Amino acid sequence: MSSSRRFFRDKVFALPLSGESFLLRRAGHSVLVDGGWDRDDVAKVLERHFPALDKIDAVICTHGDGDHAEGLPQFLLTWRGQIGQVWLPGRWVEVIPRLLQDPSGFMDELIEQLRTIIHKNAPNPVTHSPFDRSEDDRHETREMKGERDEMTPDDSGEDDTISDDIEPDFGSSDTDDDPPWFADLRAAKDLPSSATASRAFEKANTNITQWKDGGSLSDKVALSWLGMVKTVKAIRGIAAAAIAQHLRVRWFDYEAFAKTRQPKGGIPGFLHPINAREQAPVPSNLKLLMALTLINRESLVFYAPPSWRRLGVLFCGDSPLGDGRGFKQSFLRETARPFYHIISTAPHHGSDSNKAAYRHVGEWADVAVFLRAGGNIYHPGQTFKDLVEAVKLCAKCPAKAQVPSIVGVEARDWPGWFMPRIIGDPCKCV
Repeated sequence: MSSSRRFFRDKVFALPLSGESFLLRRAGHSVLVDGGWDRDDVAKVLERHFPALDKIDAVICTHGDGDHAEGLPQFLLTWRGQIGQVWLPGRWVEVIPRLLQDPSGFMDELIEQLRTIIHKNAPNPVTHSPFDRSEDDRHETREMKGERDEMTPDDSGEDDTISDDIEPDFGSSDTDDDPPWFADLRAAKDLPSSATASRAFEKANTNITQWKDGGSLSDKVALSWLGMVKTVKAIRGIAAAAIAQHLRVRWFDYEAFAKTRQPKGGIPGFLHPINAREQAPVPSNLKLLMALTLINRESLVFYAPPSWRRLGVLFCGDSPLGDGRGFKQSFLRETARPFYHIISTAPHHGSDSNKAAYRHVGEWADVAVFLRAGGNIYHPGQTFKDLVEAVKLCAKCPAKAQVPSIVGVEARDWPGWFMPRIIGDPCKCV
């Protein structure tokens, strides 16, 4: 390892987007976590603020919401620098094969399912969407049905420590370790074009909008379904871009974690999952509505453990950091409590819908800084505003009506790194 990498001061930044995206620079390597909306153009943001950045070792998508995933397909295809690999949710395997092989048939089937729901509710408008169900309801339903397997111990525990003298191992960039179904997609010569897929998505949007305008769908439900179309468009785009750019894909399965409560994979000591196991599930032909309902609630969480010189960072995505009724079962229980203070991203842009996450992370670690990105005029919520024991940094702060700007944290040398150097102005949301 070169001396320049060995003594690289870790940094983590919230990017100034309307969606959510973070850049981690750690031990001389760079990781992009989520890519905001398509309109955010994360490639231009990186070029403007980090002109010397020429390689991203891993691009991570925590889940399929448009404000996290929509900007990644274009980024993977057009960013001027080198990209090492892509880390994706394992749940996506339920929809990627069909989305790549037959996007028109996929969307026709989905719209037909919505048409059936509308007919069942005629003449009243549909006011409830499966994508709007609360987390408590979803988890209660699964547990009542007995669908969760008994928790089983796992003896493959990972070492959270990282030496400042050891190069983190991202492994080979070779795609030979693809699961068979994804290798087949890479090898296919006749996959439908992006233009064909775009027409299928636009047709679905038109149908949904017409049903809303005709009174068959409430505005809220129509917005939910239109958001779902954005999700499947982003999922297809990311998978297609990874294939086109010959990028290695690594899969992180939430469902495998839910069964074992033992996270596994990633790069030990550098960055690893909190609520997933690295493995590529086999597509199971789950019904489309069920698969898509599950995709976004299973937002992945990743953790870069601290050392005496390295920043510790928890990337929460949109996760409440727990499951069960009231999200009381913390995902963090199986991960060793950090010895040093950490940086945590604000779950779901600081929304109160994820306020359980603050309790879980507060019981598990000493948080020096909460780093917030993206969101809308309703973000952050009161729970985030009431935080007093940590510095709050917002790349986009509605309370100050500021122009979005880079904010972040840089590690200091021992003994004072846990009083990190703040980049940008602390948030004054009250």
